[in-house]
Amino acid sequence: MTTPQRFTVPGTDPHFASDNIAGAHPEIMAALADANTDAAAYGGDPITEDFHQMIDTVFGTGAYGFPVFNGTGANIVALQAVSHPHSSVICADTAHVYTSESSAPVRAGISLKPQPHRNGKLDPADVEAVLASDLGNPQSTQPTAVSISQVTEMGTVYTVAEMTALCNAVHEAGLAIHMDGARLAQAAAALGLDLHGATTALGVDILSLGATKNGALGADAVVVLSNRVQQAALAPIIKYTTQLSSKTSFLSAQLNAMFGTSLWHRNATTANTAAQQLAHGLAAIQDVEVPTPDATTVLAAMPETLVARLHEHYVAHLWGHDATGRPIVRLVCSWATTPQKVDELLQVLSP
Repeated sequence: MTTPQRFTVPGTDPHFASDNIAGAHPEIMAALADANTDAAAYGGDPITEDFHQMIDTVFGTGAYGFPVFNGTGANIVALQAVSHPHSSVICADTAHVYTSESSAPVRAGISLKPQPHRNGKLDPADVEAVLASDLGNPQSTQPTAVSISQVTEMGTVYTVAEMTALCNAVHEAGLAIHMDGARLAQAAAALGLDLHGATTALGVDILSLGATKNGALGADAVVVLSNRVQQAALAPIIKYTTQLSSKTSFLSAQLNAMFGTSLWHRNATTANTAAQQLAHGLAAIQDVEVPTPDATTVLAAMPETLVARLHEHYVAHLWGHDATGRPIVRLVCSWATTPQKVDELLQVLSP
């Protein structure tokens, strides 16, 4: 499978184009309605106090978080906390922060060192190769952190063994590890772990915690998980990056409803189950090849004729071609993907 070259196949139904397409979950909307009262500004409200307590409870004693507006904001805040303008951050060449966040890292003074991915993943050898080449070299920016995506942009999930080995290698090198957890809920559910077990327990230092892709209206967070990151440094970064909301209570209410209850797991499990159903159905169609999805993302190689048929009905993204030249279509399931929705897509592609 090649590195994805993304472009959109237009259609009429956008449902499987991204999990960002789905609306907000009713429990999120109810939490927002409950929060719609007078409240102290800039996080000085009881709902945000509950958020801080929830983060400490869910991710482990000492964990501390800041609500932010979106995933890009969370990534930029987190990476600024573990780097500086004359250092660098190692990431996969498919990482969202590298491929899909435009000039935001540059504006923030973050220098990225993208490395060739293995199904979207980095491994300790990738980190060691950069260190061998750059560490102590005055001609190179010095790495201070590694950024990984969980779930990756290829839809894969780091296993516990992979995460442990990578975190150990990063820490042995004296670097910090950042997790882009835009789909952390889906990864944790797929691994059978709670959120602490999928992050803090494995050695993650700072986390971009995503709720928007799992049913929030629009809320994410930056979460400090270890003493390798100075919590006090985050407050000015939050303001500098325009991620400080005057009405923080509305962000906190969404995060509390998502991660302070079982909602994150229920929504993620629904999405993951739908992806399994979709992959199984596609694999039964002649000339379609589908790896078993780790989480919510299905990458299906299919003939041009089927892509054209899909094109007539759905918005989808093409992610390069497989070794035989067939286009690879990326289809993403969400908390709102029902078995009926999956069946409708399969009927379009079935003979």
